[in-house]
Amino acid sequence: MNNYNWILPSLLISAITATLLPVLPNQVSHAEKRPAQPSFSWWNLFRRNPPVGRGKGAPRPIINGVCIAAPDRGETIWSDRPFIIWQGNLKKIGLSQGIPDASATDNIQIAQLYATYSGKPLLPAQQYHWSVAIENSWAGNIAFKIMEPQQRQRITNDLQNLEQQEKAKGTSAEGIAFAKAEYFLAQKPPLRSDALQQAYSVDKPSPELVKIREEIVKDFCKPN
Repeated sequence: MNNYNWILPSLLISAITATLLPVLPNQVSHAEKRPAQPSFSWWNLFRRNPPVGRGKGAPRPIINGVCIAAPDRGETIWSDRPFIIWQGNLKKIGLSQGIPDASATDNIQIAQLYATYSGKPLLPAQQYHWSVAIENSWAGNIAFKIMEPQQRQRITNDLQNLEQQEKAKGTSAEGIAFAKAEYFLAQKPPLRSDALQQAYSVDKPSPELVKIREEIVKDFCKPN
């Protein structure tokens, strides 16, 4: 009788252990495969910061039916290798200080609905023009200015410190780009083109950022 009382609990413990063991590894496996969710939201960031004085879904500069989402006319920009983003069909993009000619299209990397200047750094405190062609001839331009040297250097220093801090925390490349975009939008006035350029600088964007890239221009260019 005593032997029976001792054997029965042992059998029950063995049965419970045998039942649980196959489940626990599976639970761990599922947890490891689940992608980590970013702790930031690109959508919320840009929706909180619509174009100044225009409100959500406000119109942007229009050139022959093409909406320029960034930069805005007369906008001051930190980046000395800026970008332009649009909605519509463009034949070609150029960047120049004066009247555009054939060389205006040099050093411009064109992707789907946006282009980035990749040549020599543009000069601080100087005005430039993004020129666009709907057909074969230039149809219009958007003037912008690279910010003054002292202000630009201050922001450059802030961004370097910000990147070092984020890297020390193990932040992903997209997380660092988000932190920089957030910084740009916190400036007075917000540096919207520079913030958007950060969103397009990520080589391996998250699903949310991919969606933002598709939707943010539509949101900015939507008529009131």
